[in-house]
Amino acid sequence: MMNQRGQAFSVFELMIAGVVAFAILIILLMVIGGVGTSAYSDAKTVMSNALKTASPSGEATIQDFVLKKDESVDTQDLSTKTDLDSKSIFFTMGQFSDSDGIAVGDGTYVKYTGLTQKKMSGKVICKQTTDALDAALGRLNEGNTNYEIGSGASSYCDQVQPCCAIVLTRPLK
Repeated sequence: MMNQRGQAFSVFELMIAGVVAFAILIILLMVIGGVGTSAYSDAKTVMSNALKTASPSGEATIQDFVLKKDESVDTQDLSTKTDLDSKSIFFTMGQFSDSDGIAVGDGTYVKYTGLTQKKMSGKVICKQTTDALDAALGRLNEGNTNYEIGSGASSYCDQVQPCCAIVLTRPLK
């Protein structure tokens, strides 16, 4: 009788060990899966894809992306991935400010200077004339006091058409 109880306990121990091993395996797969992939894409890729969609006249939403500390994207980077001239693309602060660690300088780049990384999204607006782009940016700014659009398209890309603005926004939660 004593041997039967001992054998039953061994089977029970083996079953518990299997359940624990399975739980550890699931946790490891979740961690490994989270390391290789991210919900946030490469900034240059998603921006250039949105520019291709919006150009020559239209609007597109930029998928969520991450800028790491001291990482930047400039108009030349985007120009090489699209058929647009680098002078026909400019960045605006959108929903961000200098206190967020975001800088757009003269509109030719976006750079993150914060401590870790910044999750962002955005909107691309392309128009055939600078007046049309200024009007579209004005409509975007109506009722949205949290947008900093900047100096306007006519001051930046008055010689090159179409003209595209990249308005940086916070990602939806």
